[in-house]
Amino acid sequence: MSYTWRFDVVWSYREVFLRGAAVTAELTAGALVIGLLLGLALGIAKGSRFAMCRVPAVIFIEFFRSTPALVQLVWIYYAMPIVTGLQLGSFVSVTLGLGLNAAAYFAEIFRAGIASIARGQMDAARSLGMRYPQAMRRIILPQAIRRMVPPFINEIANLVKLTTLASVLAVGELLHEAQNLITNTYRPLEVYSALAVTFAAIIFPVLLLARRLESVWRIHG
Repeated sequence: MSYTWRFDVVWSYREVFLRGAAVTAELTAGALVIGLLLGLALGIAKGSRFAMCRVPAVIFIEFFRSTPALVQLVWIYYAMPIVTGLQLGSFVSVTLGLGLNAAAYFAEIFRAGIASIARGQMDAARSLGMRYPQAMRRIILPQAIRRMVPPFINEIANLVKLTTLASVLAVGELLHEAQNLITNTYRPLEVYSALAVTFAAIIFPVLLLARRLESVWRIHG
């Protein structure tokens, strides 16, 4: 028995995908801010010579890299209120959980990028009277950023895909909206196909940018 595709049904609900895409963008942006700021601190701490800075950073990074992101989100939403008494909404829980997860991966990118710069660069900056934060901001990071941007962009693409986990906590991102649409239309093949195309349209340009930057910087580097 042949199947009759009805993408016109999906098209009539296109505002549902737009609404879900907006929530996906908000989740990604919030988690990205948390991930970058915390990841920078963790990356620097992990590369520190002082054990009291390095050990907590290593524990955080390895814990979040070794446990499933979905488990982290569910724990923050359901278990953290019991442990701390702090109840977060589902959107905030997902943003925080994805941000903490992303921070562990961004930290490794920061650490590797900073470590790729010759030690003499920092020594030269310190000999000129710069403090460590000033030397890092003015000398080390500007040189390392070119090497870090391509893997950062790839990690951002992964972060966009991880936002689909928010559907478990009933956050209205793309996957959750698609599942609701299937309930209304009974057209799962069309809806999931449209969902895949939507994510590809969002993520492929990001990956293309990463490859382009890597190619350009390899030529001019």
